[in-house]
Amino acid sequence: ERGRLSNHVWDFVNRVAKEIGKTHPNAKVLNCAYGVYTLPPLNIEKLEPNVVVCIVGGRRPINKAGSKGEGESAPEALRAGWVKKTDNPILIFENYPFTDRGWYLPSFAPHAFGVSINATKGISQGEDIWLSAGRDFDTVGIGFNHFMVYFTARMYWGGKEQDVDTIYREYCRLFYGPAEKEILAFFDYCEANWLEMEKDKAKADRCLELFSLAQKKTDAESVYGKRLALIDDYLKGMRNKSQQLGQKRGPVPSLRLVGDASDIVIDGKLDEAYWENCPTAATGRLRELQTGRAPTFGTSIKAGWQSGNVYFAIRCDEHPGEKLNQGATQDDDAALWYGDAVEILLETESHSYYQIAVSPSGTITDVDRQGNQRQMQWDSKAEVATQIADDHWTIEIRIPVTQDENDPLHQVIGRQPTPSLPWHFNICRQRIRDNGAEYSAFSPTGTEGFHQVMKFAQFYDGKSTKFDAAPPEPDFLETNRVATDLARKGKHEDALTAFVAIAAGKVTDFQKSAALEQAAISARILKDFERAEKLAEQIPIEAVSKTVHMENLLGQRKAEELIAEFGEEKIESWPFWKTADGYDARGRAFSEVGNGDRAESDLTRALELVTDPADWLNLLMAIGINREKNLKDPTAALDAYRQMVTAKKNTGSATYYRGVQSAARLMQESGDFDGAIATLKQVDYGKLSGVWGGTFPLQVADTLLAAGKKEEALTTYQSVANNAQVPEAQRKMATDAIRNIRFGNIRIGK
Repeated sequence: ERGRLSNHVWDFVNRVAKEIGKTHPNAKVLNCAYGVYTLPPLNIEKLEPNVVVCIVGGRRPINKAGSKGEGESAPEALRAGWVKKTDNPILIFENYPFTDRGWYLPSFAPHAFGVSINATKGISQGEDIWLSAGRDFDTVGIGFNHFMVYFTARMYWGGKEQDVDTIYREYCRLFYGPAEKEILAFFDYCEANWLEMEKDKAKADRCLELFSLAQKKTDAESVYGKRLALIDDYLKGMRNKSQQLGQKRGPVPSLRLVGDASDIVIDGKLDEAYWENCPTAATGRLRELQTGRAPTFGTSIKAGWQSGNVYFAIRCDEHPGEKLNQGATQDDDAALWYGDAVEILLETESHSYYQIAVSPSGTITDVDRQGNQRQMQWDSKAEVATQIADDHWTIEIRIPVTQDENDPLHQVIGRQPTPSLPWHFNICRQRIRDNGAEYSAFSPTGTEGFHQVMKFAQFYDGKSTKFDAAPPEPDFLETNRVATDLARKGKHEDALTAFVAIAAGKVTDFQKSAALEQAAISARILKDFERAEKLAEQIPIEAVSKTVHMENLLGQRKAEELIAEFGEEKIESWPFWKTADGYDARGRAFSEVGNGDRAESDLTRALELVTDPADWLNLLMAIGINREKNLKDPTAALDAYRQMVTAKKNTGSATYYRGVQSAARLMQESGDFDGAIATLKQVDYGKLSGVWGGTFPLQVADTLLAAGKKEEALTTYQSVANNAQVPEAQRKMATDAIRNIRFGNIRIGK
């Protein structure tokens, strides 16, 4: 990879140099050995005499990725290879760790500097070194930066045999005085272990302990104490990391890469075989950021890995026909944050973390957030394409990943994630409109923001792995999960108490509203409507409060009172994520009082806005009932029920079963007996027990009887009568039907 374009690039350099030499015989042509043309070319035996080669990363004394390269990519091999290609001394270009970009590791490595510089003497004519050197260079990070500069400069003198150890011991003695022995032990430990301190808390703590011993040997006000204070200030990042290492990541989702994401063309269409057959382990859906519930507008994600690139396919559901909120007009445009966008947050095994945001138009803004910094100059080099459809928009993105740390301003730095060294990531979406905003994430943070690193999900390639996790924090997500579980088990007194306690805690208004809304549901189930109404009054978000009030009135069968209060409510002005609930509640009230036209209007508007499969079924059921009961339009009602029959999700719910039976009933009434029976048989009712295990075959038998198929009807009734898994009342209904048929007490056929 590091020599992929070497022949091409260096042949061009060589030809240019040859021409320049003709007109400017004393001029030199300098070119960097960098990226995909780092390795020496194979098609050139000797470069033109006026070509000077500058090797980027020709020493690499401090390399966070661990390995400095193997074989021909190793620094010593690179230098030897290029020396053979030119008669001119080479140049070395190095990026030392940038403290202003978040570097915090105590990589005090004097011997690495000394040995690598000695190795270049006699073949190098100099170096170009970059490090943090802003206006605050004399104060910020100086405890570390001076160390690199000091040993680099000292090692330039003294020839190939310059003794770094002598310089090192002299430095510790003269610079730290009474703390000489202790600071020497600290530096020795750091040089041997700094790389592991990002993952190993014991080594991080030992480093800090050794430094503390050095501090105790000096007076803080002495020159030696003040010098130690500079290092002490630099070690703040290491202390923060040690604290983070002591906090195990709690239970978070995971996404597992499976197989190679081959033959992907970045066009936003998501029509490649890999995406269409993407393994379930590599797919996921986003949930609402603060509560973890399903968002109003869903988002699905898929991931893949191929040849040092990570791929994501993202589909964002939308309201059909609605214009997207396009904030950005060009890459790195801050306006992106004010419109619709998806953010990809990547923490690799060696870098925390990168932020890549994409708008529906395909503009991209990428940021390196290492060490709580915001490095806007960083460029992910991602290839991205988007497509906008009527009811959704998509993102297809390829993010190149490199292990080479020599260019920190380009590409994601890391290795392919594994179970032993996983990455952590999140994919988040913001949908912003004039009437509200919705935020969702693959791993909800339980806060108002995306940037919660300890909430990032596990991301790895390999066998399915269960990662060790700390006990869940008692945050909103966890306490809400416990309360919801109580409600699901029918323990509504306990659930109500739990939801109210959540709302009284340190939560956002959005979370408080969600908790009190759930508490009110439990109160209504307990028929404690007075309590439910008091809860509604405490809800801080007006639209949620009004919705709960409407549900409380419906629960008490006070539809007319609801209409009197909310009949002219401008629900369309509510936050878009709550309008469906408002239209749903008011539509059911209109249906209850017999106002079919207003019910149809509200219920169909709600149907356009819901994305949750269960809510979709419930609304279609309400629409069908209204069309039958109030509008007296069985054909339109059948259309609603037929939509329910086509559902792909929640097909084991009571609402789905009622929809199937209602569709079959209307078909039977219209004389379409075969259609009715075929519809009923879409449910594998032979595997059902209880009420549904009886009602389905009873309705089939009734339909057969209406169709004049007496013997088939008798056989079906008898199957119900003999089924001990259905209620006794239904077995009796079947027995009575059999008796009435045989005694001629029931009409057969139309």
